Amino acid sequence: METNEAKRRIKEAVRDMFSVNFKQPPGIINVLLDERALVIHLEDFVGSDIQQLVDTKDPDALRSVQELLTEHLLPRLKTQIEPWLGEPISFFYYDWEDHDLSGVIVALRSPADHTTSDYPGRIQLHRQMDVLTCEIEKIPDYTYSFWPAPNTLVLIREGILIKLEKEFIEQGAGDILRIVKRKLEKREIAQSAHLEEILQRKLKAFYLDWWFEQDKSVLVCIFEEAEAQP
Repeated sequence: METNEAKRRIKEAVRDMFSVNFKQPPGIINVLLDERALVIHLEDFVGSDIQQLVDTKDPDALRSVQELLTEHLLPRLKTQIEPWLGEPISFFYYDWEDHDLSGVIVALRSPADHTTSDYPGRIQLHRQMDVLTCEIEKIPDYTYSFWPAPNTLVLIREGILIKLEKEFIEQGAGDILRIVKRKLEKREIAQSAHLEEILQRKLKAFYLDWWFEQDKSVLVCIFEEAEAQP
């Protein structure tokens, strides 16, 4: 299927999914699709029910919404959009910001493996992310990145889990490990990655998730709109 038509159908499917299950679609649904990845960025997901959860800062209720999305709705979305992509989706990476309920849904496509764009600051950024990762876990076996849009950077790390983390996963504690890792790594990235300084861009939001079984992590950075592709 032609890329623009696939993007249109995916956008409609996401809008319908949120409208049916959360009474209101996100205010903005941005679908990026190329040979490397599918990135769905959602903003202004603040229907009245969800907004109340945000206002009351109820983490358990917010987590229930996340679980509904990841455990029940994303598998349905996967089945729906695979024919439009012409290939199976191995895994959906997913993260959102609780304070405004913006979020991303990401599927990597096979050609994305070890494909890095050349852009100003790339070497320094990769080196900084390797150092930061080593302080928490270990130096990644591979780090690569690309820009699916002028304001969106996708950075992938492979081979970062240490033996203790693998044992947590083996013992069925992957969910709690994901919660702890997300809190720790996002804090460290915000404080120590120097994304804005390295890339000379104003960071709007960033999202982080892992595919534990494949020992792979995806970081998606959304920057303020730029006039030109890096």
